[in-house]
Amino acid sequence: MKPAYFTILVLLCSLSLQAQNTTRNDSLMNRELTLEKEYNPTIRDAVKLSQLPELREPQAPKSKVEFSDYATPFDVQSRVIPLSPQAYLTHLNYSKYRGYLTGGISTLVDIDGDLGYQILNSDQDRLNIFFSHRSSRSDVSYLQDVSYLDETGKQKFKINDNWGGINYLHDFGGIKLNADAKYTYSAFNYYGLSIPYNIYYIMPGPQPNNNFDKNTNQTDQLFEAHIGLASDKANELNYKINVGYTNFRQKYGNTINEDGSKENRILIDGDIHKLLSSTMGIGLSGSMKNYSYGNKAFKSTNDSTTNYWTYFLNPYLYWEDTNWNLLLGAKMDVEVGGRGKIIASPTIRLNYSPTNRFMFYLLADGGIKDNSQYNLYYENRYVDPSIRVADSRSPLDATAGIKFIPLPTFSVGIFGGYIIMKDEHFYYSNVGAKNFDESTPMLSGNWITPIYEDANTFRLGADFKYAFQDIFEIGLKGTYYYRSISTDNDVILHKAWNKPDFEMNLNAAYCSPWIPLRFDLSYLSAFGRKATDSSLSNILHMKNIHDLSVKATYSITSNFSVYGSLNNLLFSKYDFWWGYPAQKFNIMGGISILF
Repeated sequence: MKPAYFTILVLLCSLSLQAQNTTRNDSLMNRELTLEKEYNPTIRDAVKLSQLPELREPQAPKSKVEFSDYATPFDVQSRVIPLSPQAYLTHLNYSKYRGYLTGGISTLVDIDGDLGYQILNSDQDRLNIFFSHRSSRSDVSYLQDVSYLDETGKQKFKINDNWGGINYLHDFGGIKLNADAKYTYSAFNYYGLSIPYNIYYIMPGPQPNNNFDKNTNQTDQLFEAHIGLASDKANELNYKINVGYTNFRQKYGNTINEDGSKENRILIDGDIHKLLSSTMGIGLSGSMKNYSYGNKAFKSTNDSTTNYWTYFLNPYLYWEDTNWNLLLGAKMDVEVGGRGKIIASPTIRLNYSPTNRFMFYLLADGGIKDNSQYNLYYENRYVDPSIRVADSRSPLDATAGIKFIPLPTFSVGIFGGYIIMKDEHFYYSNVGAKNFDESTPMLSGNWITPIYEDANTFRLGADFKYAFQDIFEIGLKGTYYYRSISTDNDVILHKAWNKPDFEMNLNAAYCSPWIPLRFDLSYLSAFGRKATDSSLSNILHMKNIHDLSVKATYSITSNFSVYGSLNNLLFSKYDFWWGYPAQKFNIMGGISILF
């Protein structure tokens, strides 16, 4: 049976199943509108929206579901103890207000804003709307030597991100229906340091175009929507089913005369499970996705090109008891069309808590990593627009760790993990020059380009949390990485470009017991990142990231507060990607209103 016919048949069956019952327990989008007592949303710099390295939490891997967490395989979660210190932030009552409005502006003319409202909030129905804006138009300075370029060493950094959406939840009693939609409009420039073609290559004949226009904005538009059903009835056959759609489109390609990329995805995923006894159950989860690119073909070393399908199927058994629970399963991921890859991986989730102050966990998963244009926008918006990053595959992604509470106000976690990844992509900065038409400038002098390696990663880390009454709390987490690479790629150097050897994150909060004043501190660091030039033969050591921010919030009334923040307080100079520098020190101020 052809993949298209098979998918249509499954979709019809899924829609038939939806007519009977179900939905998810929660939505990622609902988190856009979590209103808590004395709630003051954290306003981040516009530049940090998708740039700073993401610290990896030691948690159960989810199935590959993009815009919700309700249609995942049945999660085995520890229900014994929270395993975190009793802190101010963990005991907030829900706010009596339904809406929020925040706004802020910085000395670099970063403008941030958020608006949300709960239209319905009852036991049966919940309807939320939200909108956010982040923009910046500031000067940045390159960290590299620009003496060989006809440039000043400064460039205008521009981002204008806007996103909004709506989500709806209805509880039929044991069966829930959920639907939501989100639209994102993002305008930005490829502001990276120019890398002229003839700096690294000497070839006979005409030279490519070294004429760059880095001030013209690229435009990305993203749309996502889904509808789902989920049941939750004790001792009955329970299920979750989700049908979704995403659309990604860019305005330009390498020049303003080229059309940008376009991508459509249809996603169907679900889970069915049932208890066989008081402690044992059985389940089956699966998904299918269709990727459609129209007449646009993307080029990459491992070509995902044109239209293709992916499928996965995951049968499992699970056990639940007073102080432990376990899930055992096996997953098979298949790509039909495109590269036609197949990958098998385990599904293991174990939580064991012999006491209310100690827990051991073991997690193992794997499968195909969806590197769609839609997903890659959130990872790196500066990737060469003519490239569709190939999907990577993991036969094993495992994490083991312990968490314990030596004191009621202090918790410790230690974890280690190992990942085997096929065709993992690493980014390097490539020459911007591509065509011979000097009259049409390229939009970038520095394209971020993926290179693929088979990479195994070992990680070891620890996290600590401490809380003192309802006044002070602090969290510190650090992770060390060791990566080994084996590949047949015909390049001189094989490194995990732009990946850190060590990451650390520190967060602290202080609430004054005398006046309604709160301080928040956030520090992020990354060490040991390496870059390479377009020849892939030189190692360029990138400056370490030291990003410190401090924010003060003063509540004038129960629903109105003002805040001020100092960003990049250490005056740190570093690149997000080689040739793409971060903003300098700035001060932001704003207001927050609950209504």
